Amino acid sequence: MSDAGPANQSPPRTAATQQKSRWPGWIWAVPIAALAICAWLAVRELSSSGIGITVRFDDAAGMKPKDTKIMYRGVEIGEVTDVALARDLTHVDAKIEVDTSVKNDLNTGTRFYLKGAQPSLTDLSSLKSIVSGPTIEMVPGIGESTREFSGIAGEPPMPLVVSVLYLVNFDGDAGSLKTGSPVTLHGFTVGEVKSTQLVTDPKTGKITIPVVLALDPTRFHFSSGAPSDGKWRPLLDATLAQLIGEGLRARLSQTPPLVGAQQVTLDITGDKDSASLGTGKEYPEIPAIGGGGIESVVAQIGKLPVAQIGDNVKAITEHVDQLVSEPQLKDTIDHLDQSVTTLDQTLQAAGPQIAPTIKSVRQTVETLRGTAKEIDATAAAVKSMAGGSPASPNGNLQQAMAELSQAGRAVRTLADYLDQHPEALIKGRGK
Repeated sequence: MSDAGPANQSPPRTAATQQKSRWPGWIWAVPIAALAICAWLAVRELSSSGIGITVRFDDAAGMKPKDTKIMYRGVEIGEVTDVALARDLTHVDAKIEVDTSVKNDLNTGTRFYLKGAQPSLTDLSSLKSIVSGPTIEMVPGIGESTREFSGIAGEPPMPLVVSVLYLVNFDGDAGSLKTGSPVTLHGFTVGEVKSTQLVTDPKTGKITIPVVLALDPTRFHFSSGAPSDGKWRPLLDATLAQLIGEGLRARLSQTPPLVGAQQVTLDITGDKDSASLGTGKEYPEIPAIGGGGIESVVAQIGKLPVAQIGDNVKAITEHVDQLVSEPQLKDTIDHLDQSVTTLDQTLQAAGPQIAPTIKSVRQTVETLRGTAKEIDATAAAVKSMAGGSPASPNGNLQQAMAELSQAGRAVRTLADYLDQHPEALIKGRGK
């Protein structure tokens, strides 16, 4: 028997299988690449975009989106993206986008000043804002991080080198006093307003406005110089205590008066009362007095001696009336009128004679000059005949020739003098 299988048995066959690939195909390469590029551009745009903040101003003052720039030390760091009314309808909110480079400076102490909001002929540099529009200047400060700020219209003050804080309690209208408003002493800016608030005592009903001042001791220019340990507080406290004893007080003021922005002025009032530099609070307190605004103007007008001024005006009026009615004044005026009339008649009578007199003087001058020429000619002729030698045998002739030349010079000098001073024929030659 054979071990071979049945003759009709076929050999084994290889089976083909189909496997699905995860790659969708080259047809999808283009849209996937486009999607990747879009994602990359979006990430880059988000990473390079600025930080959005809001600055609230009292007025738009010409601010325009995409046109008003944000500046810091002369470098553009952002721009206004939108300007709209605030919800209270009394302010304007400016939406601003600033560079991420100033992210760490966006804090409660940072201020934004709207420059060029009020162009003035007294400040020629502000006139360019009429054409280019206003700009916003950023002045970094210290505080907690924030994205909402209160803007200030006007030029930013010079930054304080050192800030020593003091407290002043006002009881008048200080609602217009803003953060960053200047503090002046004898017209010099020595600090700025740090903060203001309204405080009401529920027991007494008394309303006070505590204002924190940041004074820069370097602007006082102490003759002793800076303290060796760098601590300014003791030196400034001692100085203010001495000045308060001499009458230093803080008051509200406006520059220009009545229409200008409010500021704090330190004045030597001369009231050497028992006031002193207050202690026991968070900051030393400088005593305040009333002043500033329309109330001070009314008070000053009320102090004027109106009755005395009226009496003086009445007395002056009566004296003028009496002086005008005096007969001597009338006689003086009549005499003056007669004198003027006489002078006019004299000039009219002498006028026709002046022209002939001047003509005669001129003729005399011409005659003298002609005589001088004839004398010169005669002297020259005599000199040629005598030989012109000083050793000539005829000495008398030489002397006569010299005298003749001298006479010619004298006549010529007289003609020149009369030409310059024709009045000498009438009143003689002066000294």
